[in-house]
Amino acid sequence: MSQHQQQLPQPPQPPPPPPQSSSSPSSTLTHTQNSGHKVRRPRAARACNLCRLKKNKCDELYPCTYCRNRKVDCVYQGQDVTRGRFTPEYVKSLEEQVRQLSAAVEAQKTEAGSRTTAADRSSPALSGLVNVRSASQGSPATEGGLPSSPMRSRPGAPASQEVTAINKHTRNVEFYGSSSSVALLSQLQRDGTRHPRDADATSDEHCESDAAAAVLLSSLHNPGFSPSEVDTGGAAVTPETGIEKQVSVVESTHYRQCSVFLHNFFSSIHYIHPILDKTSFLERCEVLWSGDEAAIQQQASFVPLYYAVLSLGALVGYRDAEPIGGISNQQWSRKFFIEARSRFTSLEIVTDLEMVQSQFFLAKVCQNELNSHWSYFFTGLAGRTAVAMGINRQPGPHSKKSAALIKAEARTWWALYSLEEELSFAMGRPSSLSCDEYHNREFPYTDISELPNPADLALLDPPYCAIIRCMVDFSRITRHLCIKVYLTQNTTPRTIELAQQIEQTLDEWLAGLPTNIRPLQTPDQSIVNSSKEPIWMKRQKLVLYIRYLNLRILTFGSILLTSTYAERSHIPGSYEVIQKGLDAAKKTIETIHETYKYHEFFRTWSVPSCYSSYPPLEMINPPKMQHLLQHVTMAIEVLQTMADECVVAGQHTHVHGERRDRAPSPSPSSPPRDGPAPS
Repeated sequence: MSQHQQQLPQPPQPPPPPPQSSSSPSSTLTHTQNSGHKVRRPRAARACNLCRLKKNKCDELYPCTYCRNRKVDCVYQGQDVTRGRFTPEYVKSLEEQVRQLSAAVEAQKTEAGSRTTAADRSSPALSGLVNVRSASQGSPATEGGLPSSPMRSRPGAPASQEVTAINKHTRNVEFYGSSSSVALLSQLQRDGTRHPRDADATSDEHCESDAAAAVLLSSLHNPGFSPSEVDTGGAAVTPETGIEKQVSVVESTHYRQCSVFLHNFFSSIHYIHPILDKTSFLERCEVLWSGDEAAIQQQASFVPLYYAVLSLGALVGYRDAEPIGGISNQQWSRKFFIEARSRFTSLEIVTDLEMVQSQFFLAKVCQNELNSHWSYFFTGLAGRTAVAMGINRQPGPHSKKSAALIKAEARTWWALYSLEEELSFAMGRPSSLSCDEYHNREFPYTDISELPNPADLALLDPPYCAIIRCMVDFSRITRHLCIKVYLTQNTTPRTIELAQQIEQTLDEWLAGLPTNIRPLQTPDQSIVNSSKEPIWMKRQKLVLYIRYLNLRILTFGSILLTSTYAERSHIPGSYEVIQKGLDAAKKTIETIHETYKYHEFFRTWSVPSCYSSYPPLEMINPPKMQHLLQHVTMAIEVLQTMADECVVAGQHTHVHGERRDRAPSPSPSSPPRDGPAPS
């Protein structure tokens, strides 16, 4: 071998194995075998928590056999479960859960679509108003609504824009919010010249302890129609000495000779709240008049409804020269109110459609008696009963309800919805109907194009039922105004901006009304067309127009009541906005005065007539528009004619008269305070 080959490096040798310690596995195994103990199985490389705890060999499945047999959750602590081996049963259960969740999502989408159709098919401008209450209550649906954070009251609102006092007639504590006429009257009575947010307003002027507010609240109470006196049947409610003479003769026939009051109802208020089917109602009245006790017992819930309708019909009907039995309509109305209330009270808790309707019409009686505090309670009862029945929900595809019942439920629910919102805003109190996501009931169908299936002609309602949907949209605008303007802290420029937005929505609502009941803005055309119109069109046009004007007053009037002239003088557009509110007030007074003067039916409608009490609140504040006092006098004339039957109207007359008399006479050379400076 050459020398070169001998010098080649040798490959490295592997290191010698380490010496085996006494603790090596082989040593341990040998030691265990020699000691005679049982050999323990090696632990699984991947075991669930329960198997580790029980020191059981886990089969490493998910869920493992041990946990699956014992029906407990299988948990692998600190390990990636996705790398595990899943059992077929577990995979199938996951697939089933996915199918169920997918079906639930699709059902929710379908329901949301139907709710949107039911709520917003009148006008796209109203779509943002549906969820206003939902957003304010923290609902996920905040589209067009308010943030879910709690509302903050306007600074000074408890001191000057709300009333909480004890009614000395009933000893009840009553609250009226900033949007109520009671709160506005209280503010004007205390100090019509001082701004509610002035720095010198002290805490002792808070409405909760304001004696003047308590006096005003008690003076606006109707002592002839109050809970305590109705319950006791006192003479202040009904002169029983006269009516009791009729009872022995007509009690067995349920006062059939008073059926003229039903005609009064179906020719007037029925067209504003068309929730009853006239033909069906009169057929059931015949059962009562027949005296068949067995048949009457089968429709026990109809009896209080019958008396509630009689009471309302007597109250709003014509005043005949010869009263029935020598008893006035108002006395008959209060007699029937007591009868209706005692009938449904004796039935205890009953949840059926007739009970909801009877509570609805009892609320209307209280409202027309100008006892809104009690009316608020009856609408609350009706709302709870309706929701307990589920008539706010659309019937399912397998429902066995008749077409007549489906129509009656839809009419009743949405009429109740709008009345509850109307009363809540008029009293400055919250509504009890919760958020709109709960209510997916379809509106009454009044046109074949609205039917989900053109063949379902049995679901069509008369055309005058279209006002129900119109009033629901109107009530949502009202709620939007309440939350955005009356309950939220805003600066004056922000309030003006919101008022302009609400005005636009309100005008779109008016333009979107059905043509046959849309109020005409040109008086010359209305005179020609009115003679050819059905009576229900005339009634609905009048009511819709008055409510439209009234909401404009409340929209723009909030600026007058929450800002000073000095503040408004530096804000662009403030004069124009205030002028719109005053123009609406003038039109309201002119419309009511003209209708009251020439149309007898309107003289018994206390609620529309009392809309004339709102405009003076904007007009008679001395620093404002003294040149409008002529319209204030016209409003006082209307209220004075109502004072004979309603002490509340008389009290409004007294308050407005005092304010008018204290207002300074307008100077021909001085411009209106909120008008532009002369050039």
